[in-house]
Amino acid sequence: MWDHTEHEGFEIWVLTIPAFGPRSPHPLFHYSAYICRHGADAHLEGRSVRFHDMMRNYPGEDAALDAAYAQGRRRIDHFHATGRWSAAGAPPADPTGDPTGNLKGERPAPAA
Repeated sequence: MWDHTEHEGFEIWVLTIPAFGPRSPHPLFHYSAYICRHGADAHLEGRSVRFHDMMRNYPGEDAALDAAYAQGRRRIDHFHATGRWSAAGAPPADPTGDPTGNLKGERPAPAA
């Protein structure tokens, strides 16, 4: 099930995923997540920033959830500090975003 929290005007949505492997009394987990502005339709292009960690194995669902929220908060704080979602590549973005929910700076707008 998707779980979410809010941070600095954004929502962080997280899905924990059981790690593939032999059965264990203490199953391991990964996560897939995205960040969007509060109330945005995150399934539309340019309205969310997606991230995941399928390399690390977290010892339980709560540990994976905590790691995803921490990563989401770091990304949001980085965006507020620099105006960018990523460290390289994208031009500076408007940190206030777009009232329609667009997350500027991550992807260029489609050509008309």
